[in-house]
Amino acid sequence: MPIANIANIPEDWISLQQWSFAHMAHHADLNSYILRTKGISLPVFPIDPVNPDDLGTFSYQHQVMHNNQNKVLGIAGNDLLDVDWRDRAQLENFIFLNFSEHFQASQITGVG
Repeated sequence: MPIANIANIPEDWISLQQWSFAHMAHHADLNSYILRTKGISLPVFPIDPVNPDDLGTFSYQHQVMHNNQNKVLGIAGNDLLDVDWRDRAQLENFIFLNFSEHFQASQITGVG
């Protein structure tokens, strides 16, 4: 799954679901790489599809996944918890920060 797909800002329900799938696929690929190369099994949470009615659970589980992968890969992470998905500026900032961590992970691992 091309990492560029998670740089896209969801505009509607369909693009949110496309983003969600690509995003989770990259997390799964990174976790697989970490298991294969470092022997570390990281927990995976059901963050796809993103449930707009329960973004609190998504945010928490997503942050845990980033914290875990960042620790293993030596990436200084961001706070990805505090975002109002209805606020365009906050959503754009979240997508940028999230993508920057995925991009760094991709550069380190070659995944994506």
